[in-house]
Amino acid sequence: MRFALSLLVLAACTGTAEESKYSEETDPTIDRDVEVDTDTDTDTDTDTDSDTDTDTDTDTDTDTDTDTDTDTDTDTDTGSLSLYDQLGGAVGVSAVVSEFIANVAADSNVNWMFADTDIVNLQMMLENQICEATGGGCTYTGGSMLDVHADMAITDAQFMFVVSDLLAALDTLGVPYTASTFDGGLPADQLIGALAAMQTDIVTDAAGDTVAFNQLGGRAAVEAVVDEFIAVVGADSRINGFFATSDLDALNGLLVEQICEATGGYCTYSGRSMCETHDGMGVSESDFDALVGDLLAALDTLGVPYALDGSAVIDPLLLALVGMEGEIVDPQVDCP
Repeated sequence: MRFALSLLVLAACTGTAEESKYSEETDPTIDRDVEVDTDTDTDTDTDTDSDTDTDTDTDTDTDTDTDTDTDTDTDTDTGSLSLYDQLGGAVGVSAVVSEFIANVAADSNVNWMFADTDIVNLQMMLENQICEATGGGCTYTGGSMLDVHADMAITDAQFMFVVSDLLAALDTLGVPYTASTFDGGLPADQLIGALAAMQTDIVTDAAGDTVAFNQLGGRAAVEAVVDEFIAVVGADSRINGFFATSDLDALNGLLVEQICEATGGYCTYSGRSMCETHDGMGVSESDFDALVGDLLAALDTLGVPYALDGSAVIDPLLLALVGMEGEIVDPQVDCP
């Protein structure tokens, strides 16, 4: 009915109607009772049954199970590497040894022990020793630590100076280690541990109370005595003329070597014999006595005790000097 009413409204709005082209029965403008069966039940149940049942389950199952677990495992397990390789192999070990030797050479506490050492050969020996000890496949051809250090009268204090020089080398190169304890499992810890294990073979005068050289206070004490002795002689007009043309620095070094060797230190006197040195100098007995007196004055200044009867530590050195009188005083009765 709404559709018919709408048409009526439209017609009314458009003005006069044209001559109808409809018959009376079909003319929509004629109001008549039309039995419009609004039952739209057209029964559209066509039962098309669109279930085509194509069964698209093609079971593509894209699980290709390629198992991409390639087990790259970037954990570089150092357990399979030798300690030598963990230290950097030949390059790493050589760098540590080079820096270590440089530190020792600059360390006045121990460098004098290497005065007569072939440094190039020493470096090669140390590199081979570390290489062999850490699984690098090298062969160390040097002597045992016990044999090499047997006559050096090394003390615990001197050994620790060397260890400090090694630690300084590691610090310079940025090689990590566990400070103080050296038990952190780092490669350098094991290297330091290997060195520590050699201490009993290297140290032969641990407390410095067995060899006269160490009892005197070692190299530093001997150098202090010689420095003071030369200063006293230089101020002594009775005998300083004998040294007017002498190279005092060279003389100083030779006297240190001589005293060091004579008292059991690891030194080698490189000068001439007393006979050769004083031949033709015309040294008198009084000159010799003045020289001995100047040495005793130097000891007094430094507070070094002596007794000249063998009871004091330095007595053997003084008695040895007195025993050289026949090689120094003219005529040199003890010379060939």
